[in-house]
Amino acid sequence: MSSLPPRALVFDWGDTLMVNFTQYDGPMADWPQVQAVDGIGAALKALHGSCALYVGTNAQASSADQVRAALGRVGLAPYLDGIFTFAELGARKPQPDFFHNLAAQIQVPAEQIAMVGDEWKNDVLGAHRAGWRSVWYNPASRPAPSLAPLQDADLTHLSDLPQALAAGLPPSYETCLSWLWEQPFSFNLLNHVQLVAAAAYQLALWLRARGEAVSPVLTHRGGLLHDIAKLAARAQNRSHGELGGHILAEKGQPLLAEIVRRHPMFTLLDPQLIPTTWEEKLVYFADKLVEGGQITPLSERIAALKQRYQIDPQQLERLQGPLLALQEEICSAAGFSPDQLIPHLREAFNTPSA
Repeated sequence: MSSLPPRALVFDWGDTLMVNFTQYDGPMADWPQVQAVDGIGAALKALHGSCALYVGTNAQASSADQVRAALGRVGLAPYLDGIFTFAELGARKPQPDFFHNLAAQIQVPAEQIAMVGDEWKNDVLGAHRAGWRSVWYNPASRPAPSLAPLQDADLTHLSDLPQALAAGLPPSYETCLSWLWEQPFSFNLLNHVQLVAAAAYQLALWLRARGEAVSPVLTHRGGLLHDIAKLAARAQNRSHGELGGHILAEKGQPLLAEIVRRHPMFTLLDPQLIPTTWEEKLVYFADKLVEGGQITPLSERIAALKQRYQIDPQQLERLQGPLLALQEEICSAAGFSPDQLIPHLREAFNTPSA
């Protein structure tokens, strides 16, 4: 993707670099048992030398020297260029001063720093408000609050971090919204794309939790942008999928361009445009579940489309089989039946943020 890789990565300490054993008190360097988080050693080794690596922690029981000593016990200390605790920063996550003071000390612009951590409020929201990017270490594949992933990457295994950064981080939530507002857009359409993005993101989380290779954040961004050209294409009498894909390709977003290009209703019948990746399939499918500002069964969505548009009934009849097959494929991968899909999604939409 188009975003430049971060010049600096700042890692949370407890439960991101090292396991936080809650039965022990005092400095971790003195604990009888210490353990690195699974996969972090390989990640740091692979990243070392490609960008600056720091620790940014709320720790108050340990000084920076004691944090380094603890890291040394598990072989991680040599990879880290600096360690910042409350003593160095005078603030704790998610306070803005934590991030501003750390950025000032390492002399890297905020937009070129990414926070890597396991706590959404402290590590993701805090970094987001400070203008940093963020990677959420999310081993349980939990949803972001309100199904609105502000994080730029979401990993269940830290060993995947180098590959995720090398592939390029998707555009941020705000960048996607700004791209929408560059085009003719409406309140109702904004409501629609946010619902589609949230539904597709939740589906991606369920699939990933069961071992499927899918990016929840990329899926979410594809959902936000899938109708970027809806109104412009109507005015130009063009396919909004093709026009939207062209817009995103010009912005250097080939993966998002394909998600958008392959989401219109009848691409499922076109061998050249049928969705192939999980991200493409989930955005396509989630778009078919949103009607009238809410999640609806496929049958209701199709009935509404028949009334709203002059669609060839025979073409709709041809579509229903592949559409139901796609629903079965997604639900099977997620671990529940198609009858459970809508109740599960509605429950996810109504679950309060942690």
